Amino acid sequence: MKIPKTFASLGFRNYRFLWFSTALANSGQYAFTVAASWLIFSLSSSTALVGAAVFATMIPGVLFGPIIGVLVDRFDRRRLLTIALFFNACNTGCLALLGSMGAVAPGGVIASAFFLGISFNLQMTCTNAIMPDLIPKTALFNATALQGSVQHGAGFLGSAMASPLLVLVGPFAVFSLCFLLYAAAGMQSLRIQTNQTPHAQSGTLRIGSLFRPVIEGIVYMRKTPILALLMVMVGLHCLLTMAYTSLLPQFIRDDLTADSGIYGTLMMFIGLGAILGNLSTASISTPRGQGILYIVMAIASGLSLVALGLTHTPLFAFIVGLTVGGSQAVFMAINLSFVLQRASDEYRGRVASVNFITASGAMAVGNFLYGSLSQIIPPKINMFITGGSFVVAVIVLLLISPTLRSFYQKSVLAKKKQVSSAV
Repeated sequence: MKIPKTFASLGFRNYRFLWFSTALANSGQYAFTVAASWLIFSLSSSTALVGAAVFATMIPGVLFGPIIGVLVDRFDRRRLLTIALFFNACNTGCLALLGSMGAVAPGGVIASAFFLGISFNLQMTCTNAIMPDLIPKTALFNATALQGSVQHGAGFLGSAMASPLLVLVGPFAVFSLCFLLYAAAGMQSLRIQTNQTPHAQSGTLRIGSLFRPVIEGIVYMRKTPILALLMVMVGLHCLLTMAYTSLLPQFIRDDLTADSGIYGTLMMFIGLGAILGNLSTASISTPRGQGILYIVMAIASGLSLVALGLTHTPLFAFIVGLTVGGSQAVFMAINLSFVLQRASDEYRGRVASVNFITASGAMAVGNFLYGSLSQIIPPKINMFITGGSFVVAVIVLLLISPTLRSFYQKSVLAKKKQVSSAV
């Protein structure tokens, strides 16, 4: 049976296992975020502590990302991925067990989020680095789009499962669900077979052998300006349009006058938007088409966040949430595919790690900062300012960066062909 073009990458057996593993693991990640955020807010009524939990999940990418990138280049990526997934299963399982005994305070949830962040960093770096080993390079954009549909779109599945459990049973039932999802993801990763050959010194783990390659990776990226530009774009995007998670509990309570059920449902709609956005664009195969979509989704990400801040009822928030999730997920998928296309295999783990560090670090700082300032700057005003600022930043970069404009402009070769055919 012929596979539709949108799902072409799923025709490759090993990629399917990776895709299902990511779908399960990221559903667990979103379910954890829903439960942890609401639990901390209900225990403390502190948006700042919610921001601290999100910060704790994301900051390990900054602290440990360079070392993780080296490990992913030096050791078997599939094995490291499996270790990360089963560690997350143990982490969330312990949190569920302690919670059932009434032994969890906000600090314990934040600590659990920190360890989850370390293994999530390893999981995502391995996933991104292993993709080109499983599919032809021509299918890479399709693969990253499908990965994006579950990396970001898992918010739909994770929130859809977590929301009723959160309302009917409580957050610790959601943590038990996270344990099951991570364990199932780990079982899927065990089925992946890859031809990856770890690079030199793969058997050593000395301090010098770890930090020297970090410097080599930085030098490599400095010599590849287009990678630096892509890191700037993803950093600004995550800081200004995706660091709103810590604001949602207060926004839903104060501006939408709603409860935890609406919180989980809004996260579900944002995730659904991510799925629909990635699936509807996964079949775009021309570099120019991808470049045009990249710029359009960048601007749409900022505008949709502004629109979310303007909503006053749950129904309108759900509708706008679809556009928020869709525009953000498509932008992130295209950015990742551009990065992986331009990174050599020798440095792919380190480049993927820097990409993850930039994204998670920006979101960590943004969530912590915005959550801490929420009593001074209300969530809806914050959404106006940050979303609008990103739109302005994209326009400025378009004006000053020929490299960014080249993403959607016709290549010289294409123009020559067009002229010759006209003649």
